Amino acid sequence: MKFIKPDIPFDREEQGYAPLFRKRFTLKKSIERAEVCFAGLGYGYLYLNGKEVSPDRLIAPVSDYTKTVWYTRYDVTALLQPGENIAAVCCGNGWLNEPFPTSWDYDAAPWRDLPKMALELTVNGETVLESDTGWKCTPFSATTFNQLRLGEYFDSRLYDENWNTLDFDDSGWVYAAADTTPMGTLRECRCEPLRECAEYPVKEIVRLGEHKYLLDFGQNLSGYLRLKVCQPAGEEIILRHSEEAKEGQLYIDAWLPPHYRENGDRVQVDRFICNGRPMEWSPQFTYHGFRYVEAEGLRDPHSVTAVFVHQDVKERAFFRCSDERLNQLFRIGQMATLSNLFYMPTDCPTREKLGWCNDAQSSMEQFFTDYEIERVMEKWLQDIKDAMREDGALPGIVPTSGWGYQWGNGPVSEGVLFEIPYRIWLHTGNAKPLIDCIPYFKRNLAYYKSIEAPNGTLPYGLNDWAAYTRNGRVSEEFINDLLWLKFYNILKLALELAGEDTAEWEERIAKQRRHIDRRYISRHGRCIIHMQAAVAMLIYFGFESDVLKAQLKQLVEEENFHHDCGMVGMRYLFPALNKCGLQEYAYRILTAEGRPSYMEWLKDGATTLHEYWSTEASKNHHMYSCFMPWLVGTVGGIDAIHQKAALQPYFFEDLDWAEAESKGVKLRWEKHKGTVTVQIRVPEGMEVTYKGAVLGVGQHTFEEVL
Repeated sequence: MKFIKPDIPFDREEQGYAPLFRKRFTLKKSIERAEVCFAGLGYGYLYLNGKEVSPDRLIAPVSDYTKTVWYTRYDVTALLQPGENIAAVCCGNGWLNEPFPTSWDYDAAPWRDLPKMALELTVNGETVLESDTGWKCTPFSATTFNQLRLGEYFDSRLYDENWNTLDFDDSGWVYAAADTTPMGTLRECRCEPLRECAEYPVKEIVRLGEHKYLLDFGQNLSGYLRLKVCQPAGEEIILRHSEEAKEGQLYIDAWLPPHYRENGDRVQVDRFICNGRPMEWSPQFTYHGFRYVEAEGLRDPHSVTAVFVHQDVKERAFFRCSDERLNQLFRIGQMATLSNLFYMPTDCPTREKLGWCNDAQSSMEQFFTDYEIERVMEKWLQDIKDAMREDGALPGIVPTSGWGYQWGNGPVSEGVLFEIPYRIWLHTGNAKPLIDCIPYFKRNLAYYKSIEAPNGTLPYGLNDWAAYTRNGRVSEEFINDLLWLKFYNILKLALELAGEDTAEWEERIAKQRRHIDRRYISRHGRCIIHMQAAVAMLIYFGFESDVLKAQLKQLVEEENFHHDCGMVGMRYLFPALNKCGLQEYAYRILTAEGRPSYMEWLKDGATTLHEYWSTEASKNHHMYSCFMPWLVGTVGGIDAIHQKAALQPYFFEDLDWAEAESKGVKLRWEKHKGTVTVQIRVPEGMEVTYKGAVLGVGQHTFEEVL
């Protein structure tokens, strides 16, 4: 496939183009099977004979376009006909062309260019249509402006609904130009697409003036609005999106990156100009993070709905219990996760939309526990490989335009390289990603060795990011030392699975354990860093002792059963408490009131997880979702990996019942007058044990005295 684009000069300051492409073609034979491979950059949509080939949104997937260009394959047999046919494409800027400066330098990306597209259509195994200079094109369309971070403007007076049909007269269009810009390797994207997965009606309406309303959809989400309007031609509807409203007004938090402040009223703003006829419209080339919308110029505030757009992955786990607060917390964790799945795990759908690696590493266990996410992560793993420099360094965000090798990286971020293939193997048994990553593992670890300090530590990268900071943050040196140990063990596993020698890495593991023991554990057995995150990490990574367990217990009690961790330490706190037999302590931390706590988020009206424990700033992040696999595995009692599940529920004092499902295994326990009844369903294909006893396929019931 080769790319084509409008035959006009590329102006790096131009922001509006959303070009259209068309080509007629004739099919002389009967159509037994037809497939099309398609890539629209930044985003593109393909139509055959006036019909969209797929409900997928925001294609092609984001990447470093100089390394990899992802295309999608569709079966289009039902859309073609013998005789004359028409193929049509519309494209927008997406990640390809960001003209205004941000903190992450996408305006300086080496791939910046006009929106473009490539396709190849085969019928009965024979290529019948390709993207070439025989396509007609116009750089101008009814989409008069589109930018991923800002928004989209659509003038429906310019829209001809027949533009993608045989009836349309394209004699005024010109021929497309062949794209000669160097592009990366074409790769087929096999992961689940982005889809419109849910729709929310307006929950509350506040009238701000004539034809001006504040709309509350009751849920923070990623996506856009759907307008169904019929207003006089020329009337403009302006839609301003935000996560917050205060005192009946849309509220934009002051803690924002420069591109928000400098672009003022343009960020997360869509504009629609009416044509006097009934019209349904949603943006095609942008999405927003929002719960509230200020709609100006809208005559009927009930004529809009909020569309939830995200990667259409299947749930792998389920949880409920008698404490509705925990059920609500699990739901908002799901919403935060899904709101940040856009062909990569993003940090937030509002101000950044970036593939922050530190956020992703902290949530990776949750991702794989709760969702069938392996295909999305395999796609992102290729992007991570593309981002690795020759010396083995990785950036803090992936994909990147070149930013992130000087800040925001280090093991806290770069660990996704190890974490993703490990989790794929753990949950699916597929060892290929792990084995394929061996040379990348070695390059990355060699880079760390090349920059380590004389004392063997690595003062590089992020520390325990976004902690509440009552007692400060655990340093990057400590965290890196512990993460190195994890990386060595994952590389050793990969080598074992590949049938290769592991002696060198066994020696490094032993040496690293001695280094950690000497540097961080006193002669009395206590961690010299008296902080929850440090002690929890030591216990998690196998340094547990009665002394360290007592120290972690003390630290939790000193904080009155609140956590005192950032995104790194929090990831290890709950499993470390389990290792100490302190499950009730973990439960009390999860249900604690007063800052910092999850319950304060709920009191603040959170419908997604936040970035900061203060409840200020960005309000749709997944990085503190580590409680979700704990709920499934400890409260719900299902620890499922590969095709095996070990069932060991903990019957918490404050709960009357709980139920969970993971990989088809279901467990429900319920207390009644001093006993607890445990009901288990075992599906075919799963090897299941309950408290060490093997269970056969079918239903099982146990009754135990509390």
